[in-house]
Amino acid sequence: MVVEKKQLGQLLLESGQINEAQLTDALTFGRENGVLLGKSVVALGLLTERDLLKVLGNHLGLPSLDITKYNIQDEALMLVSEDFARQHTVIPLFVIEDSLTVATADPLNIEVVDELSRETEKEIMLVLSIEADIERSIDLYYRSTTSLAQTMAAGDDVRVVSREIHEDTEVVQVVDMLLFEAVNMGASDIHIEPRKNDARIRYRVDGVLQQYYSIPSDSVAPMISRLKILADMDIAESRRPQDGRFHFAQKNVEVDLRCSTFPTPNGEKVVMRILDEAKGKIDLNKLGFDATILKDWKETIKTANGILLVTGPTGSGKTTTLYATLNTLNSVAVNIMTVEDPIEYMLENINQSQVNVKAGLTFTTALRTMMRQDPDVILVGEMRDVDTIELAIRAALTGHLVFSTLHTNDASSTFTRLLDMGIDSYLVSSTVRAILAQRLIRILCPRCKKVVEQSDKLLETLKIGTWPDYTGIFEPVGCIHCRNSGYIGRTGVFELLVPNHEIKDLIINGASAGEIEVAAEANGMYSLNKAAKEYVLRGQTSIEEIMRVTL
Repeated sequence: MVVEKKQLGQLLLESGQINEAQLTDALTFGRENGVLLGKSVVALGLLTERDLLKVLGNHLGLPSLDITKYNIQDEALMLVSEDFARQHTVIPLFVIEDSLTVATADPLNIEVVDELSRETEKEIMLVLSIEADIERSIDLYYRSTTSLAQTMAAGDDVRVVSREIHEDTEVVQVVDMLLFEAVNMGASDIHIEPRKNDARIRYRVDGVLQQYYSIPSDSVAPMISRLKILADMDIAESRRPQDGRFHFAQKNVEVDLRCSTFPTPNGEKVVMRILDEAKGKIDLNKLGFDATILKDWKETIKTANGILLVTGPTGSGKTTTLYATLNTLNSVAVNIMTVEDPIEYMLENINQSQVNVKAGLTFTTALRTMMRQDPDVILVGEMRDVDTIELAIRAALTGHLVFSTLHTNDASSTFTRLLDMGIDSYLVSSTVRAILAQRLIRILCPRCKKVVEQSDKLLETLKIGTWPDYTGIFEPVGCIHCRNSGYIGRTGVFELLVPNHEIKDLIINGASAGEIEVAAEANGMYSLNKAAKEYVLRGQTSIEEIMRVTL
């Protein structure tokens, strides 16, 4: 809080919230860490932010408000710019005639109040609110009311005609804003989709696409040209698809983006995949593994040779699981080599290569070359064709541990998929050591989720006989904290199949996926569907979510 330390300190002492020794500790902490007294007492756990606001409210005669439960007026938002709101951590709530009520966590910052009064030509009325709640409200409300059409008000005057992009400041700012916001909200992809009269911009957040902006059609070409320049694409070519990659760094955000264009009758559609390097360094323990499955997977990856497959649809987290697994195995004593298409995250002390078909480097040729590089562990990004699979099997048979991915719905159907591709059943049964099938499910927002009344219909939907004692079924609602989605974050749901002699015999005899699944469950495998249901029965996700992901 921007207040004079002595003044706030006196208030806290007079209210009996802290003593002299605690005030001294807080002041010392503030000097050492470059923060003001208000944040110091909260950081040291001497007071909660709510208690701090209560002291200030009592002293100044100001009310407190939980703005997460308040519906903010659009008219009020139009009076204060998003930049000003973010810079000073304030948000306008409502306007009545000549007065504007604003929520703040810093009521003693008179300069901000004076500036607001000058800019809005309104009398400013203050209410107190928690800083984090104000920041979330800014994210939610300004995003929902902001139009890129306003941001790109220059319209026809904004254009990109050459690599002298610095002359077109408006386009640069808009693109930076889109990228920065997408990364901040944890989006994995950005979609820019031209339509007849405009273009929509969607972010994929927690695996689900959500529309955030629409922009006028005249503004689409400059934006796409800017992105193509960043990704080193040909800006004059719009009739064929192009791929590129670029690095984005702004403030505390630093990510790589993989960019792809696709021609449509209304113009070029652009999709950008956000590659956050931090995700490549995530620990296996933080992926959502059940304790038993995690223990079995960690034991399995220590095997000396064989093939370990991670399966699931696109966007199910296979690459993240494989990178976390490689990081577990990474040591001075192990030579780990990868061939990927493309490399998503750079891993330290691991030899990574990327497929380059034009240069003649395919999965197959890379695998052949790797065999002469004395590898201990090999990662093949995807089992795409028979030649790649056969080479991976040969590597496994000659003493190497091979990791790869395959697009199958569950673990048991992976065996039948390999057999359908023409791989000999004996080779499959003798080399595949384990198959890890996975999905990502969204977790319900703990602040707004709502209890669903138990009923026979729910029992039938979940296909369970009776309600466990710990059951609490919830459904999503939506609030400021979860950006009105009802969910915050995702976790992994896993199914690990380690074939025993019975399953290997079934594979050799050409058994169906269903027969293999029955044998695996009898051997202790916990299916994806059962694992997902557990999240519902513990109140962590909704029935709709597991039906969306696992059915």
